[in-house]
Amino acid sequence: MAKSSKEKIYTYRNGEKVELYKKDDEFVVRAQPQSLTEITGAKAIEKVSPHATRMHIAASRMEVAMTESRTIAPTHHAYYQEETEQSFDITDRILITFKTPPSDTDLTAFMAKYALRQLAQYTESDFLYQLTNDTGINPVKLIVKLTETEPNIAFAEHDLNRKVKKYSLALPIDDKYAKQWHLHTHTPTSSNFDPRSSARCEEAWQLMDNFGSVDIVIGLSDDGCKLDHADFNSPNKFAGWAYFEGNIMVKNNSIGANPSKMYEAGATHGTACAGVIAGEADGVLTVGAAPNCQLLPIKWESDGASLLINDSKLLAALLFIQDKVDVFSNSWGGVPQNLYPIQFINLVNQLSLTGGRRGKGIVFLWAAGNENCPIDHTGVVNIPFDDGWRPIGGSWRWAGVRTSRRFINNLSNLSGVMHIAALASNAQRSHYSNYGNNIALCAPSSNLHEYQRMAVKGLGVVTTDPDTPFFTDSFGGTSSATPLVAGIAGLIISANPTLTAAEVISILKQTASKDLNFTGYSRTPPASFDLNTSWDISPVSPHNTGAFNNIGSTDGTWSPWFGFGKIDAFEAVKKALHVSPPVITTSLKIKSALINPAGVDANNETVTLINEGAQAVSLDGWVLKNQNNKKHLLSGTINGNASLTVRMDSSKIMLTNAGGSIALIDVAGTEIHKVSYTGASVVSGVENTF
Repeated sequence: MAKSSKEKIYTYRNGEKVELYKKDDEFVVRAQPQSLTEITGAKAIEKVSPHATRMHIAASRMEVAMTESRTIAPTHHAYYQEETEQSFDITDRILITFKTPPSDTDLTAFMAKYALRQLAQYTESDFLYQLTNDTGINPVKLIVKLTETEPNIAFAEHDLNRKVKKYSLALPIDDKYAKQWHLHTHTPTSSNFDPRSSARCEEAWQLMDNFGSVDIVIGLSDDGCKLDHADFNSPNKFAGWAYFEGNIMVKNNSIGANPSKMYEAGATHGTACAGVIAGEADGVLTVGAAPNCQLLPIKWESDGASLLINDSKLLAALLFIQDKVDVFSNSWGGVPQNLYPIQFINLVNQLSLTGGRRGKGIVFLWAAGNENCPIDHTGVVNIPFDDGWRPIGGSWRWAGVRTSRRFINNLSNLSGVMHIAALASNAQRSHYSNYGNNIALCAPSSNLHEYQRMAVKGLGVVTTDPDTPFFTDSFGGTSSATPLVAGIAGLIISANPTLTAAEVISILKQTASKDLNFTGYSRTPPASFDLNTSWDISPVSPHNTGAFNNIGSTDGTWSPWFGFGKIDAFEAVKKALHVSPPVITTSLKIKSALINPAGVDANNETVTLINEGAQAVSLDGWVLKNQNNKKHLLSGTINGNASLTVRMDSSKIMLTNAGGSIALIDVAGTEIHKVSYTGASVVSGVENTF
């Protein structure tokens, strides 16, 4: 293609002169290629925009072809920048910034002078205009004239078409995304924001070239979720849902289930948590850490700021999610003593190993809490565990802090459960954040003085809200930090679905950032209503600094304030992408199954395993799974060169006579062997041999 040797052409971009040239054998038409077949000898070579096409023509036919083209649609020369030879794809629109906000009279006069149509106004001084047939000159020359002759114009710009290379994926354009500092590092550094506080989700999305997998399901239990919120409205955003009415759990597939009952007016906490996890990148309002992942919310009944939960409901919730989710987030708890029944502890432990949608375990997450106290500690000093304020006589009054010397949480020492602390936007420990033994990680959230007596630095988290205007910029606490970790765990599993829950947890800890702000806070000052503040002793020794120490963990050093560090989505996803699937060397197989026992099937179905190797294999934590993802937990040992017959627990799993499959899953969640059978092969009282 040849440059035109005719007139020198220039225009302006960002107030600077730009030298241009025309191509002798190209022009641009504001029409789709299929509309331009009648232009003799011309060939469409690329789309410039959704509505414009670059055409190629022999130089000798250029003017004739452009004349023909103008009978079809607006047509102009193809311009290129002299310095870089990049295309300069003008439109019939221009952007104008006035030096001072023009009056209505001034605007009317300006549009009349140049025969322009106003298409949009962005600010008091910024406008978008369209040229008309009466403008009399093309956009290139008009920009020059406006820049050089109009005294009240600060900038005159082309509304250029730009065809750009995709750098992995288009980033969110949701209205509030720019303010979601916890997801990216675009926020200007200030006393309120240190880029070290960001979870770096944007960089993780770019590395993955997506916003997470639609196959990954992240569960949460809270005060509900507004299912029809604009940030959750893509098809199949919810893998399921459930709510409690008294002791009855109503599931999405229950008869009479009503999705509107997943939200009650005033109960906004769960919707905010869901938005932090997986608000969609759909150009609407806010974005979550894993925008493409599915959600599965469970709604507890609530009373103001409190959730109404009992132990049997906890077990019912676990049984509901046991084969449906990959991650389960819980932004609630209690101090100083948070003791769960052993049945719940055992089931959480089991599901963390072999449960979940993939049978590779569920990543369980709990908020560490917002009381500026330990979650697991026994000592000799009285440590405050609330903020000291009480509603008395219709107003808040200082009543003094409650204290304890013993703090217990029997979930916190389970390897499959992580308790999440909060990090302020200035990369400092959030003042309210609980601390100490068994803090796994911290994640960016808000900041607030626990006792509401001092100003502290920090930004709130922008996320979904069920009420108008359907977002909030003041969410926070470990309630916000925890679902953020849940969303990032979803990204990790999206990047590498072969990972077990234990491996996901290890990756999160190993890649967490330790480059943080270790500055502590001044003690609460005296006030007229509280002259002696010697009660303010947190964080207490040996947790009174945030330094990272060697505790003998293979996941790295640990801090009583920050756990293994601040979650880093980019580094975690990068590591996950380079973890290879495990090499399966076991010699165990499914040998046979009695699918249709003579008489009653219940508790009489059996599966026989065979160990073809010489070494004994422990079956603790292994499971047998049918085609409906129902599981039977195995235990014990199978000796080398031996068989073992397992009687199926019919309350957990049934082998369907009509045909199905049986899979053997090891303790890491890896499928070791799978067999299938048809209904025709099932004979009453006869084993099926595989």
